[in-house]
Amino acid sequence: MRLFVVSVLTVAGLLAPPLEAGEVVVGGSVFTGPRAQAEEKALRRVLEAYVRAIEAKDLVAFRAAKPNLTAEEERRAKKAFDSLRSQAIVMTVNAAEVQETTATIRVSRRDTINGGIVSSFPQTFTLVRSREGWTIQGIGGR
Repeated sequence: MRLFVVSVLTVAGLLAPPLEAGEVVVGGSVFTGPRAQAEEKALRRVLEAYVRAIEAKDLVAFRAAKPNLTAEEERRAKKAFDSLRSQAIVMTVNAAEVQETTATIRVSRRDTINGGIVSSFPQTFTLVRSREGWTIQGIGGR
């Protein structure tokens, strides 16, 4: 998986290189808040781990990125992993607000499933920081 830090023009689609599966793209001044600069790299790593877990259909890695996975979320993830030959994700971070122990990250996500682009859709990630580092606490639409 490759990670690109790109300018705001690239995120807006101007001068944009083609995006490839497995990429998490972050605009130049997307991360805001008092701890944003210090935490940006760690937060991107969590999103990358989430993307890699889905692409690899790896439930253990998925749980590592989101340790509070409910039984229902695990059942749905396993069912999705079992039903797909392949899934590739390109995620663009549109906005991120970082506080002391929480972060809200809004992304646009494009999934390619079994070789065909299925959809682009927004997602919002709520992350929490503990002694072990950042993890995903919640995933929702918009």
